[in-house]
Amino acid sequence: MAKATRQHGFAYFGVADHSKSAHYAGGLSVEQIVEQHREADLLNKRFGNDFRILKGIESDIPADGSLDYPDEVLDRFDFIVASIHGRFKLDRKTQTDRLLRAICNPHTTIIGHMTGRQLQRRPGYEIDVEKVLRACAKHNVAVEINAHPWRLDLGWRWHQAALDLGCMMSINPDAHSIRELDHMHWGVKMARKGGVPAERGTERDDAS
Repeated sequence: MAKATRQHGFAYFGVADHSKSAHYAGGLSVEQIVEQHREADLLNKRFGNDFRILKGIESDIPADGSLDYPDEVLDRFDFIVASIHGRFKLDRKTQTDRLLRAICNPHTTIIGHMTGRQLQRRPGYEIDVEKVLRACAKHNVAVEINAHPWRLDLGWRWHQAALDLGCMMSINPDAHSIRELDHMHWGVKMARKGGVPAERGTERDDAS
């Protein structure tokens, strides 16, 4: 994946496998994290200054809004994408508070696919999007523009509100294979449709 990302012209590759709560997706144990970081360090030495692998994780947000590793494990990562992957039917206030607590966590770098929608599959969960965006701006947590064609989340209609509130945006392909790295195209297209200027967005080739 790192080699393919480099061939796509990117300067860095953010690895963001699922965390331990995501048993359905092969979420990483602490032992697997240690091994993955060892491999990333070896490859970074080989790449030198031309390309860098960033060590990340897509950490599940449990119903209580925590992240699903202890602080001493979270401290090891370069970035953390905090995302909801279950308990979609919580009421609007509870779901919003869940996200707000995750955003307040100093380890959180990005909020992933904020509304949880999957196009033509399921609606998003109920949240106060504006309140969540305000918290992201306050705590310097980037808002993901998930470029996967099933997600395209956060949707472009909210991009101007995010910009007005002071949010940074992070365009990620949500790639689970080399072929899916090309999803970046759709994320960039949607960011442009939403009016996101280059200085307010980052293209992070995260793969999970």
